Amino acid sequence: MKKYFASFIMSVCFAAVQGQTLFTEDFNSYPVGNFGTDFTGTVPNQGGWYTLDNNPPHFAGSDNADYQIVAEPGRGNMLYLGYTNRIPGNAHRVFRTDMNTHWQQRTPGNDVFKISFDIFTQESNDSGTGGHFILENSDGERLFYLRYNGKPRYLNASSSGKVMMGGLFQYSDGSYVRLPVNSWVTIEVYIDYGSSTIYFSLPALNNYTVMFQMHDLYFGGTDTEGNPLPDDSPVKFEFMGEGGFKKEPGGGPGIDPNYDKPFRLRIDDINISAQNTVPVVNLSINEFLSEKFSLYPNPASNNVTITNSENRQVNQIAVYDVSGKLLTTQNYNAGEVLQLNVANLASGTYLLHLRTTEGVAVKKLVKK
Repeated sequence: MKKYFASFIMSVCFAAVQGQTLFTEDFNSYPVGNFGTDFTGTVPNQGGWYTLDNNPPHFAGSDNADYQIVAEPGRGNMLYLGYTNRIPGNAHRVFRTDMNTHWQQRTPGNDVFKISFDIFTQESNDSGTGGHFILENSDGERLFYLRYNGKPRYLNASSSGKVMMGGLFQYSDGSYVRLPVNSWVTIEVYIDYGSSTIYFSLPALNNYTVMFQMHDLYFGGTDTEGNPLPDDSPVKFEFMGEGGFKKEPGGGPGIDPNYDKPFRLRIDDINISAQNTVPVVNLSINEFLSEKFSLYPNPASNNVTITNSENRQVNQIAVYDVSGKLLTTQNYNAGEVLQLNVANLASGTYLLHLRTTEGVAVKKLVKK
């Protein structure tokens, strides 16, 4: 049996998880039929949702019927992004901009933002076809950008915006995770503001969890010198269906029964909550190793000392800036105590990649 991780092998349970539900949407309160009356993204439709056709300014071929509430036997209502036109590159967006209003209702200390939603994994013959799921702060920076590709049925976490690392979800052997075809799958996203870390989880795949580091997250306010801090509270949640037609190469009507059937994004059971910790985290080898190392002083001016209690041998330290650019490397053949000169680094935040025989430990360093 495969272990489900992108280098993730340990499952650690945290006790006494405290959380509260902030917002839910199952679309069962809406009548079956057109979801909205405006597809320009300027007038809110039912329930505070906006609908936006991705073909401005003339919206040629657009139709409110592209956004439908559809009843599915045994499941109830869902939101269905259909295609009544064939415009190349056309896409349909559904979003709301009140996430921060709900987020501010959380109990103090519940600083883990969790959002979960269900998608239907329809397949497509077009690699450009699929679904996009995006959460932004008030500055329009992406707190996460997750994409479902309808052809190979892959999930990809983008490294744009606040997320520093990204990529296709993978198993431990390096193969890519393929979602089951024509099934409802729950996607869970946790943003831990305390550690500036994001987790993606697929409960159907044995709580497969992907973890990425984020740029420093803030809740606004001021720093110790009275300077304003950014506010990375969630504001806008959006999902987008990007369509294409399932066809056999060189085929046509009578050859492929699915010919001319467009991809339609289906979404249901959106749930947003605030928690005091991530309830189940599959720690990676890298994360496990990172906990074994300590840096001091941190922030540092000239030299930083790196220690580990288990005398793990470090072969190399690579210094990266927050954009992921490699700045310098230094080779070692030592274990318990290491010295790194950082005098030539500009003031800012850096990531130290400590390469060992067991994996890579990543530690954050602040240079004064």
